[in-house]
Amino acid sequence: MSTTHLQQTRTQSSSNVAGTLRLNPSHTLQNTNWKEDLHQQGWVVIKGVIPREKALSYADEAYQYLESFGLGFDAKDRTTWIPENMPFFFKGGLFHRYGASHEQFVWDIKQEPELVKQFAELWGTEELVCSFDGLNISLPIHGRTPDDDAYVPWPHVDQSPLVTDFHCVQGAMNLLPNGPKDGGLMVLKGSKELYSQAWKAFDKDKPEGGWNERHLHDFTPEQIQWFLDNGAEWHKICADPGDLFLWDSRTVHYGATPESNNPRIATYVCYKPAFLLTPEIKQQRKEAWDKKYITSHDPITFTIEDRAPPASHITRDHWKISTLQEPVLTVLGRKLVGVEDW
Repeated sequence: MSTTHLQQTRTQSSSNVAGTLRLNPSHTLQNTNWKEDLHQQGWVVIKGVIPREKALSYADEAYQYLESFGLGFDAKDRTTWIPENMPFFFKGGLFHRYGASHEQFVWDIKQEPELVKQFAELWGTEELVCSFDGLNISLPIHGRTPDDDAYVPWPHVDQSPLVTDFHCVQGAMNLLPNGPKDGGLMVLKGSKELYSQAWKAFDKDKPEGGWNERHLHDFTPEQIQWFLDNGAEWHKICADPGDLFLWDSRTVHYGATPESNNPRIATYVCYKPAFLLTPEIKQQRKEAWDKKYITSHDPITFTIEDRAPPASHITRDHWKISTLQEPVLTVLGRKLVGVEDW
């Protein structure tokens, strides 16, 4: 893909729906206190959304995905768990090139009926569309150092500073045991409640052209200190295989890499009501699906990533870049993609 084309495809879809969304107040599922927890604290863990053994089998398929590049990675030989034997990844374990979000096992997870049901309960409708975002495989890499940029915390929100109302609920399906030192989702408790106030406090940091419209903001250490000074505190989420993480996009967070010898594997999952689709967004999603691009978290207001890694990476000419995946979809999956209408 040319640079010009990449810049064009990165154009974010319309965000004029911001502020129109509300959480469904009804409680029709078992253990639905999670919606109240999500609203109050900005994040929640829903236990056992998919069976443990099924989650572990999906983790095995994630290892097979790394092996499929033929770079020397062997899931059974931890001496091969080094970046040189792996496809390009970002921030210690984010896989968002090669159309990774369209691997079969990733779509098998996105089509899991019990997973989709949680978002149906969240929004009060079964008629949903899902994002084309990817996965996180954070391994205890041999030879890593504390100052390695790939492993430095990167607190951020996936919401524009210009949108301070409720906008999106992000999700991650956890596939491996996830303890205090095993890597995983770090959330800044209390940051959702401080979200609107924060941008007024950070006014001196505002760029000359104003805050960015794109739904992403990386916080500086000074900005994070402001949250901490105002009562927020970091919390590491722990979970079991098959548990679902959900968090309000106004919650400051990042994916921590393992401090233990245990890997962390999760796929990102995010669904929104299909009624939010406009003809323009439908067309953008169709292009992303046809070309098997990966998108950012939000199914409605998203950006698109190139399939190719940086030019300096060993896989720049790998067959995985040009060979498009054709995952098998269920009837539900076809509606979640948008190739069939609800």
